[in-house]
Amino acid sequence: MSIRISRHLYAIGFVLIFVVSCQPKVVSVSPEAKPEMPSLPALFSQLEARQSGIHDVKDFVRTKISGERLNHSFRQALLVKGNEAIRVDTYNLFRQVLGVLIYEGGKTLMYDPGENRVVYGQEVWDIMHRVMGTHIDFREYISVFSGGIPRFSYLQAKVATWNADQTIYRIETIDRETGEQVDIEIDAYTLLPKSVTRIRGTREIYKAHWDDYQKVGQWDFAHKILIELTDRNETVSVKYSDPVINQGLAPDAFQFASDIVN
Repeated sequence: MSIRISRHLYAIGFVLIFVVSCQPKVVSVSPEAKPEMPSLPALFSQLEARQSGIHDVKDFVRTKISGERLNHSFRQALLVKGNEAIRVDTYNLFRQVLGVLIYEGGKTLMYDPGENRVVYGQEVWDIMHRVMGTHIDFREYISVFSGGIPRFSYLQAKVATWNADQTIYRIETIDRETGEQVDIEIDAYTLLPKSVTRIRGTREIYKAHWDDYQKVGQWDFAHKILIELTDRNETVSVKYSDPVINQGLAPDAFQFASDIVN
């Protein structure tokens, strides 16, 4: 009897040893290594190459403007040519044109369909305020809509640092023409721009964010842009649907019909 019990225990012990020995080993996975910070010239060259590579963008976008007593949403057709020109066609819910704004060659014009005429100067801001509830100087942000840094050619890089968890490079620059501070944030893993902030003296003027990067051809392109107009406590959110990049724009894209202008 004792022999049978000992044999039985031996068999159980053998099975346990076999089962334990066959269990898969748990391999400890080391956390993802932090990237090394490139040199300041290398970071700036990366931004410059991206900025010069995207020549034009066109898409239908959904724009939302928020602020104190301000909450408007629009469907707009957006055409952007580098940092030189922008066209914004604004539609109502019935897809009727509310206004067309064009900036090119240092001049801003706006088509007023109600009067069937093109205006410039102060009237542009008056009509924009009537249509959108506020006025936005798109000249300052042209580059933002194609993923670029405004006035990039005027910027002088000063220093690059990490953020707290070492996932973002922060580049402090100075606008050589205006003397304003411009801070740029870049994703440390993708080297794609995350935000740009312009500071005048001690006062933040605006901050632009790029988010929701998706592949468009060879480019990683931000499908969501948020511009914080800090001094006015307003935000402009632009959401792209199906952007077309570097496919060229019509020669007359930034012109109004001569009979309307006249």
